[in-house]
Amino acid sequence: MKQKEFVETVGGPCRIREDLNRDGMIKGDIIMINRLRHWLRFNLAYLGSPPWDTGITPPEVEQYIAIAKVGRALDLGCGTGTNLLRLAQAGWDVTGVEFAPKAVLVARRRLHKAGYSGSVILGDVGDASILQPPYDLVLDIGCYHGLDASTRARYRANLPAILTDAGTFLLYFHHKIEPEARVGISEEELILIASLFKAVHRQDSEDRFGRKACWLNCTGVIDA
Repeated sequence: MKQKEFVETVGGPCRIREDLNRDGMIKGDIIMINRLRHWLRFNLAYLGSPPWDTGITPPEVEQYIAIAKVGRALDLGCGTGTNLLRLAQAGWDVTGVEFAPKAVLVARRRLHKAGYSGSVILGDVGDASILQPPYDLVLDIGCYHGLDASTRARYRANLPAILTDAGTFLLYFHHKIEPEARVGISEEELILIASLFKAVHRQDSEDRFGRKACWLNCTGVIDA
């Protein structure tokens, strides 16, 4: 009887640890599957004309270009390079990061054809090791709001290191209407982003499909 009790006492915690490890593996598998589905969806979309790739530089970016001093710009989730090309035309030294190979090829071709020497990197926007900072402008039009939680955390952690002290982070995103929604940014997450900067200007709006959206203009990195 005592031996049986002892076996159960030892076996119980072991089974619990096995369950925890199995749960962790399942969660990790789910994250990887979701990332793969996201990658496939975007790459398949670029075989045609993705609705988010309008080929037009937004007026908010045009307004920034009109008043900002020329410097080094980084476009995270640059797509086919529309805004890289516009910034290069305005005299900026441009770098783009994109994870869809077809979009990267198109962006590189557009810059080369127009006679500009910008860099377009195929990679993860949360990986700072592929960059050559600092940048005077980090532009994100609809990239961050579609990332998974762990990539968002790495992305935010990188911002102070890749921006100049007086640099600008210009972010366009959709609001997260439902807490469980995959795409969008919640008010709580906006506070995390804003806490990295000395000055934040927010402009709420709607996109062309009537979805609640926002432009965030953040300047002056706060020292860690």
